[in-house]
Amino acid sequence: MNELSRNRGQGILMVIRITVEASAAFFITAALLHYGTASTAIGRELIRLQPEVATAALSLTVLTVWLGVTLIFGRIYCSTLCPLGALMDLAARARPRARVYRYSRPFSLLRLVVMTAVLLMIAAGLLFPRRWLLPFGLYASVIDTLLAPTVSVAALMAAAVVGTLAAVAFRRGRFVCNTLCPVGSLLGLFSRRAAFHFDINTDRCTQCRRCVDVCKAQCIDLNDHLVDMSRCVVCFDCLPECPDDAITYTLGRHTLSDPLMMPKYKTFSKK
Repeated sequence: MNELSRNRGQGILMVIRITVEASAAFFITAALLHYGTASTAIGRELIRLQPEVATAALSLTVLTVWLGVTLIFGRIYCSTLCPLGALMDLAARARPRARVYRYSRPFSLLRLVVMTAVLLMIAAGLLFPRRWLLPFGLYASVIDTLLAPTVSVAALMAAAVVGTLAAVAFRRGRFVCNTLCPVGSLLGLFSRRAAFHFDINTDRCTQCRRCVDVCKAQCIDLNDHLVDMSRCVVCFDCLPECPDDAITYTLGRHTLSDPLMMPKYKTFSKK
């Protein structure tokens, strides 16, 4: 079996992922706050693993590792080590259970334009995009600004940014990650062809839409039974929701057990 998960609702991968995400967010925040010697040390190591920090430090080893991880597992960075993603996931979890997500088409052109513009600004040596337009830089800037000893315009703006991100995450899940985040868009270029991907077994799928209801990336299209891996953040929330084990995280692709166009009986041509 080449499927990484057939847990029949137990959500093992989801629990592991949430644990990693929460732990990483705690230690990274502790490092930014200089809270505890051990916590700060662990947090600093996790900060060095941030793609944008590795890029600024010209750490080819870290960048190569993330490229390989993304090509194998997809955008798993976005749901494990990204502190801004953890903040948005926390806001999204405040949604009432009855308030479900729906599939939305990707804003491919907007993603490309935003990513290109931010990369060009960084290449030009501007500091603003590093601090406020990249996920870790934004998170670190918000923490630093909000903890300033005096209330300032910058602190009010930082609070407004946090409130806006939380509100968008509450309503649209990972919309910001999949539309405006340059790191997410860049990783999405590689994750669309990731080895492991979410596959929907059309022989088992009963169109209950439970996977779509919990997909905060809004990337599960049940009309075509496809998951947009360029936007999927590999949160595994969909796996325990499916009552029929129709959606799996796998290396393979499902094929119909009885393809519609396959003739059932052999025909013979007339001589």
